[in-house]
Amino acid sequence: MAKSNRAETAARAAQLRAEAARKDRQRTQVIAASVAIVVVVIAVVLGVVISNRPQDAPAASGGAAALATLEKLPATVFDKAPAPTPAQAPAKVEGGTALTQDGKPKVLYVGAEYCPFCAMERWALIGALSRFGTFTGITETTSSSTDVHPDTPTFSFKDATYTSDVVAFQAVETQDREGKPLQKLDGENLALFQKFNPGGGIPWITYGGTHATSGATVDANVFEGKTYDQVIAGIQDPTSDIGKTVTPAINMITAQICEQTKGQPANVCTSQGVMSASVLLKR
Repeated sequence: MAKSNRAETAARAAQLRAEAARKDRQRTQVIAASVAIVVVVIAVVLGVVISNRPQDAPAASGGAAALATLEKLPATVFDKAPAPTPAQAPAKVEGGTALTQDGKPKVLYVGAEYCPFCAMERWALIGALSRFGTFTGITETTSSSTDVHPDTPTFSFKDATYTSDVVAFQAVETQDREGKPLQKLDGENLALFQKFNPGGGIPWITYGGTHATSGATVDANVFEGKTYDQVIAGIQDPTSDIGKTVTPAINMITAQICEQTKGQPANVCTSQGVMSASVLLKR
């Protein structure tokens, strides 16, 4: 009888151990399955994130990107440009005297942020002056929404400074985009503006006090409805409508400044596009 009890006890213990082992295996399987599910979920989430992330992020667009490109256009762009037209050449200022700043010939721009023709001309002026020096503080804006050629993409010189070894530049943005007073035109600048531009039209730019342009020297119609990206792309394409007017204007302005700087820097002033434009200079 005692042997029978011991046998039953041993059998019962074995049964309990087997049951415990089975439950342990079940727990292990449940944990393993849970881990597998978590891993799959994480993989799916990561896959979605990765698939939605741009693999090759596109280059920045808009005014900042356009300005950066405009300031660093390679000489090849200018050398492939069509020749400027006589209408794009600055006129000789009768009775004008040398205008300098810190011993360098000075380019003076008078315009306004609301002005659509100023908006267009800034593209050419920035492109040309960037061949001689460096701008800081230029900001992007658009011309007035209520004037002709509304919302033309452009830049403002209001907070800009310019550094160059060979030429000085000063800009006066007389009114903001809403037509409110912005910067004051006074002193020598006002005297020059009134004497040589009695009609008061803008943009007005004098190059070294001896030559000047009044109004835009680019075709206003090609800017209609264009974005920053489209304008800068057009400037880089000599066969586009924008390329056929803005890039020659840049070469023309460059040639006029080279006349003021006595051909410096040489690599700019002797380039093909500038030499081609220089034949139109009114000496």
